[in-house]
Amino acid sequence: MNKAMQYLKSMSQASVQSFSSLGYHFSGADQRIENICDDSRAIQRGDTFLCLPRTAEQNQLYIQHAIAAGASSIIYIGEKAIDSPIPCLVLANMDEVGIFLRRYFQTLQTSTQCIGITGTDGKTSVAWILREALAKRYGKAWSSGTLGWVEDHSHIYDLGNTTPSLLTLHHLLSAADKQKIPNLIMEVSSHGIEQQRIAGISFNVAVWTTLGHDHLQDHGGFDAYAALKERFICHAGKQGATVVYNHDQSKIHQRLLHANFKTRSYGHGLYQQQQKKHMLAWEQELPGLLRLAKKGKEMVVDDIPVGRFHAENSTAAAQVLHSHFKISLRESAQLLSGATAPPGRMQAIEVGCWQVFIDYAHTAEALQACLESMRPITRGRLLLVFGCGGERDRGKRPEMGRVASEFADVIWITLDNPRGENPEVIASEIEGGIAHPYPLEVHLQLDREQAIAAAIASMDSHDTLIIAGKGHEAYMDVQGQRLPWSDMACAYRFLQQKNRAVA
Repeated sequence: MNKAMQYLKSMSQASVQSFSSLGYHFSGADQRIENICDDSRAIQRGDTFLCLPRTAEQNQLYIQHAIAAGASSIIYIGEKAIDSPIPCLVLANMDEVGIFLRRYFQTLQTSTQCIGITGTDGKTSVAWILREALAKRYGKAWSSGTLGWVEDHSHIYDLGNTTPSLLTLHHLLSAADKQKIPNLIMEVSSHGIEQQRIAGISFNVAVWTTLGHDHLQDHGGFDAYAALKERFICHAGKQGATVVYNHDQSKIHQRLLHANFKTRSYGHGLYQQQQKKHMLAWEQELPGLLRLAKKGKEMVVDDIPVGRFHAENSTAAAQVLHSHFKISLRESAQLLSGATAPPGRMQAIEVGCWQVFIDYAHTAEALQACLESMRPITRGRLLLVFGCGGERDRGKRPEMGRVASEFADVIWITLDNPRGENPEVIASEIEGGIAHPYPLEVHLQLDREQAIAAAIASMDSHDTLIIAGKGHEAYMDVQGQRLPWSDMACAYRFLQQKNRAVA
């Protein structure tokens, strides 16, 4: 167990209970529950093993491992009992597991509101910006997602996945409840929805940021991927959650058009395109400045992070503040003014006069948003270093190549978490999306350090460089190994060298 999970468990651990005290009975003697563990490799003597759904062969193997390690009881998901020498509670489905965990952690009644954010891009930025605003308003707010579990800027803990395991999320909700945290914001990924890692979590707000192409290889295509997002939003809405969505994304708007929510849904979109009753319109006249408008009222949000998508994400946060928390538009604008960019999301490197930004963009839509955002503040050339991950959606590779060639002036195609794939094949598939002859200057440099070095060496004072794909990540995934890596540290080192050379 890593230090983050140890810390989380210390804050969230439920008191020792028994199955019968929670309302569950099965043949044999009642069994105490001292600790629940969902990883058979981490079982300690006396633990209850939560065996999450897998293949029958895997389940039996993991149960055997748990018993050998000293598990005292098992919670199994299925329709019939299994052969087990130790007490076994059978729950029919993941929803029942979610209810069990709410009872176990004593969070059936909680003052902590849960805000779920789904979308192809924008989840992390909306969660970060909204957490900052809610912390200003209510004293504290937590979030979980790609960055990990965020208590505040100085306390960020890695939890492994954008949407952590079901048990981890319930630990997190329990900790928030015990610490009297008013609001807990959760990024909800497509994998988290499909694998039901959010079972038992009651969302007070559900936000849908964008709908693009990512992880399609895992879900059987775009329609199945989009349906997962829609399923989460519609389920939350029908349970009474406030729904906030990006009206400018026609695919989202059309999917939600006929949804029958118990509560109203609230869209946000570009100022010049709509001014409807429940819409929050936005416009960015200058970088770092956002104008919001609703029902004839207009407010300005000052000093937000650079980038058009940050303005769009700030508007989503404003709509949550205004429509769900009933905070006036004026105060919402004040709460959002001075918002910071989350780590690795169009994060500027402060060295000399050079405009260099680190961004997590790893889809064609996100890459285009980055490049379009930087064009208005670039007096010279727009430079881009990027790649694509291995063993992930191959269809987005030529699309990212196309976007890079249409919106940048010079590009370096390089390594980005190749995993078990051949980096040259990945680069070739990216290059396949670029028109021939090349409409711009294209470099192939698979050594990411050398690609960043070359891009920085080529910069003039009026140029802007975006290093895309890895953002906050502190590793490079190569052939099953996570090797230490930081785009920020690498770029900072070469920028310092360049600064000294021109001084």
